[in-house]
Amino acid sequence: MNAISPCRLLLSLLTLLLSACASAPKLEQSGFTSPVALAPVREDSHARIDRYLEPSMLAAARSIAPPQVLPGIDLADPAISVEQSALVANRAARDLCRRLSSHFLIVRDEPAADLRIELQPIGMRATGRGAAGFSALADIVVPGPFRLPAGLGGLAMAARITAADGQPVMVETWSRGANAVTDNPQISSIGDAYQLAGTYARELARVLTTAGFDTNAPRPRLAQDQIKAGRALCQERFGAASMAGRGAAWLLPLAPEAIDDGAAKADDVSIGDDAEDE
Repeated sequence: MNAISPCRLLLSLLTLLLSACASAPKLEQSGFTSPVALAPVREDSHARIDRYLEPSMLAAARSIAPPQVLPGIDLADPAISVEQSALVANRAARDLCRRLSSHFLIVRDEPAADLRIELQPIGMRATGRGAAGFSALADIVVPGPFRLPAGLGGLAMAARITAADGQPVMVETWSRGANAVTDNPQISSIGDAYQLAGTYARELARVLTTAGFDTNAPRPRLAQDQIKAGRALCQERFGAASMAGRGAAWLLPLAPEAIDDGAAKADDVSIGDDAEDE
């Protein structure tokens, strides 16, 4: 019998890990009612998205108010506290606001905005802290990304976007389970949900900035001073995670609670140009 080559063994292990995704949390009914029917745009074992979208109305919009975060409904996981759920939701709203600020004017007053965005966590699965801790320790001595495909968490979010006259522009439910390769182990029950909140914001921002536009004629970026002013409003509302802490989290299994204080305090606003872009 031929021996299995190291390269083939490594490839088999990588394939196993890439397929090691937690199942998506069950999509519960969101706290707001939708006047429109949602259509599935993605549906598999570890991710599901249902959406209603009016591309022409979205393309016509030029300004938004900072997202409003609705309290999470029954998340059905006793390992996640109300405060932790709020931290995850705040991260999603912060990242979405900053990403949208490159293409939409961020206005302080909702009545003056073309669009109003509401976000709500509707499902979270806790990360197994024991498995995450073991994976973090193993990652120090095992070359390349390593994480046990066990104890993976998940996140489900709902979004409702309405025009100034109250008409629905977009309604979406989004659910995803963590991946053993792409999501770093963090020793916190919201370690995966917090990371997935960033993924959610990135995917939602991509839809909001591209829908109704042609690939060859995308939505234009704003002037730099407008972007900076918008990001200032985003930080005023949602705060900012420690940049040093976020950098260290790539090497150490730091809990989100250790690097992110959540919504901003009055004297804690300092704006830079380090926000993520699409």
